[in-house]
Amino acid sequence: MTTEAYQEAMSIMNLDLEAKRERALTSLIKQKKLTAESYNKRVRNKSFQVNDLVWKVRLPMGHNGHFYGKWTSQWEGPFRVVKVYSGNSYGLQNMNENIIKTNINGKFVKAYHPTIWEKYAQNIQKFFPEFWENMQK
Repeated sequence: MTTEAYQEAMSIMNLDLEAKRERALTSLIKQKKLTAESYNKRVRNKSFQVNDLVWKVRLPMGHNGHFYGKWTSQWEGPFRVVKVYSGNSYGLQNMNENIIKTNINGKFVKAYHPTIWEKYAQNIQKFFPEFWENMQK
């Protein structure tokens, strides 16, 4: 094989190699896009505004109390959002107006919905005020 033929064969191989690399890159980008779409289907964006009521996770997560064991609540609250920081971080205060000193990440907070017992108490207080006053004594 002459040197000219060899150089021509090598340049053809290099052109094929660049085309293969381009196809591989295109395929990789397509796979990454599909993976991102699949992952983002399950992601729920949570954002809270000032004065929203939220539950806060009890840390350390998964720690069970001594008395109730696995029946110990993993969430505590309600808390009121006082300030919204960038990066999905929130400043909270409890219902006694005491501000919590440390900010908490949004993944450790969820929206507050009153329990059935709280709704029940609100209805009694609303529709039977004299009965509610007697219960409080």
